[in-house]
Amino acid sequence: MPARAGRRAGRIGGKPLNPGANWPGTVVAASLVVDSNLDHAAPAQPSRVKLRVIGPDAACLSPADLGRLFRGRSLTPARRARILNGGRVLAACGTRTVGLAAYERTDRELRVHEFAVDATAACPSDEIAASLLDALEMACLAGGGRRLVLLPRAASAGDLLRARGFVPIAGDSAGSWFEKIFAS
Repeated sequence: MPARAGRRAGRIGGKPLNPGANWPGTVVAASLVVDSNLDHAAPAQPSRVKLRVIGPDAACLSPADLGRLFRGRSLTPARRARILNGGRVLAACGTRTVGLAAYERTDRELRVHEFAVDATAACPSDEIAASLLDALEMACLAGGGRRLVLLPRAASAGDLLRARGFVPIAGDSAGSWFEKIFAS
């Protein structure tokens, strides 16, 4: 059977396909062309949050940046030293630093002891936190780690963490510890 003009016809086993009375099987769609909403969807916008991973040899943030990121929290000299002596992921929105995750790597895990997001940033706080968590998960896996632990002060975004597969593992007066275990 020849295909009618204006219709697409395929072939199975050398025989032309033409939907109609002699069409084998159950007709699922009236057209051989499927129009999806993806064809009309707006393209995903790239995140405005840019990340940098730095080590202990890099300069730390200015006291003003640290004060803004840790607003309302005590940043003792011991905490500053821990931030300086470990790895850090910095998030920026434009030219402004809007997030920090400080971590230490152990044998098979990455421990995040500081996690701070600037609530006054032009970029949404959830986007900043999600970007930092993406970078931490990649750093954990790239270093051969199978467990990512966020310590109490670092676990300020509990709902976001749970949605990303983190589970609380312990709690104390400072809050809950969260972990995410990756398959080996």
